[in-house]
Amino acid sequence: MLTALNSSAPSFWLLLLAFQVVMPLTTTRAADVLTNAAQLRALPAATAALQRPVKLRATITAFNPSSIFLQDESGGTFINLPTMPPSGCAVGDVLEVEGVTYQGRFLTGIASARFHVVGRADLPTAVPVSFDDLLAAHHHYERVQVSGVVRSVSRATEAERVVLTLALGTRKLEVQIGTPSITNLPALVDARVRIAGLAAGYINNRRQMLAPQLLVNQLADVQIETPAAADAFSVPLTTASALLNFNPDGISSHRVRVRGIVTQRQPGEALFLRDGEDGLLVQTAQADAVHPGDLVEVVGFPAMGRFSAFLEDAQFRVTGTGKDPQPLPITLTEALTGTNDANLISLDAQLLEVLENPTETLLVLRAENIAFRASMPRAHLNLRKGSNVRLAGVCRVEEFSPVGAGFGASPRSVELLLRSPADISVVSAPSGWTAQRLAVTAAILLGLAVAAFGWVALLRRRVAEQAQVIRKKVQREAALEERHRMAREMHDTLAQSFSGLGFQLEALSARLPENADAARNQLETARQMVRHGQEGFRRSLMNLRAEELESGSLTDALRELARHITAGSDIELRCDVQPPPHRLAEAVEANLLRIGQECLSNAVRHGHPKRVELSFTHEPGLVRLRIADDGAGFDPGQLSHGGNGHFGWRGIRERAGQIGAKVELHSQPGHGTTVTVTVPS
Repeated sequence: MLTALNSSAPSFWLLLLAFQVVMPLTTTRAADVLTNAAQLRALPAATAALQRPVKLRATITAFNPSSIFLQDESGGTFINLPTMPPSGCAVGDVLEVEGVTYQGRFLTGIASARFHVVGRADLPTAVPVSFDDLLAAHHHYERVQVSGVVRSVSRATEAERVVLTLALGTRKLEVQIGTPSITNLPALVDARVRIAGLAAGYINNRRQMLAPQLLVNQLADVQIETPAAADAFSVPLTTASALLNFNPDGISSHRVRVRGIVTQRQPGEALFLRDGEDGLLVQTAQADAVHPGDLVEVVGFPAMGRFSAFLEDAQFRVTGTGKDPQPLPITLTEALTGTNDANLISLDAQLLEVLENPTETLLVLRAENIAFRASMPRAHLNLRKGSNVRLAGVCRVEEFSPVGAGFGASPRSVELLLRSPADISVVSAPSGWTAQRLAVTAAILLGLAVAAFGWVALLRRRVAEQAQVIRKKVQREAALEERHRMAREMHDTLAQSFSGLGFQLEALSARLPENADAARNQLETARQMVRHGQEGFRRSLMNLRAEELESGSLTDALRELARHITAGSDIELRCDVQPPPHRLAEAVEANLLRIGQECLSNAVRHGHPKRVELSFTHEPGLVRLRIADDGAGFDPGQLSHGGNGHFGWRGIRERAGQIGAKVELHSQPGHGTTVTVTVPS
């Protein structure tokens, strides 16, 4: 026995040594595995991108088309899925999950997950929260409970969800109920409810919360505490002047009912009413026809506007028809008391400037040495500067300032909302100047100049600043509209002419005898020239009109363009698009967008790749656009010979030259293509 042990001693000590080496490594690796939601939530985004291992057990609390939301004793997290969640999982299932960390839009989740159901459990207790708690994201992706008054109910048919707007005090929260095809929805508007659901929200590309949101699994999670009135118009009647006045019992958050005469209508947006001597703004999406002079009843939720109370999320019904309401004649000083906010008024003023943008006509006016403005839907006005005019429109307070050291507040400026040119009448046009009048006026002004110089200079500067701001806005919008008009006309004339010429050349080529090779070669040259002209014309149109940049940033436009070009194909698209620290020049954004479009289109049409990568990054002093694919590739030396098929690359070079960019092309047959564009910023 002893002999056997001694003979195996070297092997024994080697095994012992190996065990001592492996054990610390095994312990270290186990310590690196994240085992609960709190560890995931505490992980910075940069660390989460390193795909650290995750193994945890948690309960399913909700779903959306690309995620399974989980919660354990330490907090909430989610599993990122490439497709819809599997049908075998349900809310309340307990999952055992293994995967790696996923950066997420806001907090860290789990990707590449392998999971299976190991049991069932009660859902975690919903924590009562306020709107500020949701905005601060303390309980993001965890079950919470809120209480409030339902303001509106709508259906998002594309997502098979019912959407509630819930008032939490003065703040509004969107609540999405995920139960599809709800047919027995109770009357919820104006009901006080208690709702349990998953805290979520809309997140921007800087990983910041824009607006909180609540995801609810089923209608049963909405508990009615105080039901709404069976008839919305049965709530007590009040007056416009009594809205949001002091009440010892506090101000109610429920709907009120008001009667009034319609003074102005903004279809699909708002009504303006006159209740007695008071004006009232009513925000409503109701599309029923209504006209000035109609008598209406309105039910809506009181809210505080810039200066006066108004009704929002309102409904109305017409109860009668009367005469057109007459505007209340007042002075600008009386308008600046604020008591006629939202009321139909008339006042006299001097016209300083008429400005136009694509949708509005703006008037800059002066009365009692105070500048203000009026607006109406765009219309042509034949008015001379300096004319004295009488305006009839709805008075709106734009901003206010405190009065003295107390608690009072008065308007700082007002605006008139006009309906049409009929609301403007000329009281007197500017008269011509004679030499005698000039002499008399000069003598009078000379006597007053010393005393009034400072006051006049200040007044002119204020008027000029306000007029300049409005003028610049109108000029920018007018220039954009003119570019769009030119693009449309060029497309409808020159583009169609190019297409027609191409069709005629093709028809003529088909009619040539078989032995007319010389004529056929000349026709082919002409067809190539037409194609070249069409390509150059298309680039000119795109320079005139970059619609993708009108409603968003360059990064959003690049991402959407890539999705659009690869849609419907089996191409795997990878986008790494980082917003630059500041907005680039318009010419740089437009040319980079079109270069990206040309490269993406070439990759899809000619390269037939399996994967396309789009990246837009920035460094100090420069931005870089890179498009790479794993497609067929080509010999870049072919581009130096010109000829057919290389107009796109020539256009890329020309666009890069216009913005001082450097273009690098790397390609090889069978090994894909990479184009990199670097622009100084």
